[in-house]
Amino acid sequence: MQKRILVPLDGSALADRIVRQVERLLVRKDHEVVLLGVVEPEADLAAREERLRDARDHLEGVRDALVDRGAVASVRVVVGDPVEEVVLHAERLQPELVAMATHGRSGLSRFVRGSVTEHVVRACPAPVLVANPRALDAAGAELRFKRILVPLDGSEVSLGILPLVEDFARLYESEVVLMRVEWTVPVAAAPYPAEVATLRPPKEVEASLEPARRRLEEKGIRARALAAYGPEALEILDAAERERADLVAMSTHGRRGLSRWVFGSVAEQVIRHCTRPLLVRRVHQGSERRDPADAAPAPAGARG
Repeated sequence: MQKRILVPLDGSALADRIVRQVERLLVRKDHEVVLLGVVEPEADLAAREERLRDARDHLEGVRDALVDRGAVASVRVVVGDPVEEVVLHAERLQPELVAMATHGRSGLSRFVRGSVTEHVVRACPAPVLVANPRALDAAGAELRFKRILVPLDGSEVSLGILPLVEDFARLYESEVVLMRVEWTVPVAAAPYPAEVATLRPPKEVEASLEPARRRLEEKGIRARALAAYGPEALEILDAAERERADLVAMSTHGRRGLSRWVFGSVAEQVIRHCTRPLLVRRVHQGSERRDPADAAPAPAGARG
């Protein structure tokens, strides 16, 4: 089966800029790029047909530019709900990746708005490469992902991103920075067991990342550990800037279970504000486990 990258576009200049990030993925991969346009239903059939023609004309122009640069690309234009159609095509085509911009405010179907992208990430069976305007503005001519920041929280779910990270790191000879954020208990959350409020020293936090770091190094991938303290989303965003990451890669979680990283409280904030491209993989919870250091429950109100 031909490997694919699915790229939803809405006709806006912002959405089209995600294609530059897709080109980074094609440097060493033989994939078909499937450009998807979704026109939302409307009662006026003539207006709908006009929008369909406009969408197809636009996507064919993007396709031709990709083909001129040596890529294999095709176009699909459909009528429907943008989120449903992106997820449906991801299920049918089984792409290795879906790539889309977020926080757009215009275009034929208006589906590059942040809220829609977040809905896609929640439901999409494939990993999603997301970039907001600031991430797209910061994208330079460099095609390699030289440094990948990987936030982990000690759960099996968060480790679900590592196979993708390994693929990217091997392809682009990337350095991987494994990050773990320790959090503090607000004063208002007392009384809670003293061990919940106790912060582990940086060396102990970094030691918790050692199995993942060894796993990468055993596969010939350079990796190091990083400890941080504070609100998870803010620390991830700060580290992405400080480390000059070319890519941030993380798993998203469900709304229940042992992991503290509920989607809305961390991943959505990172998606909205990260100035670097973000690779997100939704992982089914199943039998989720975490390391013993996370055994204490998170106090109510401790998450943003």
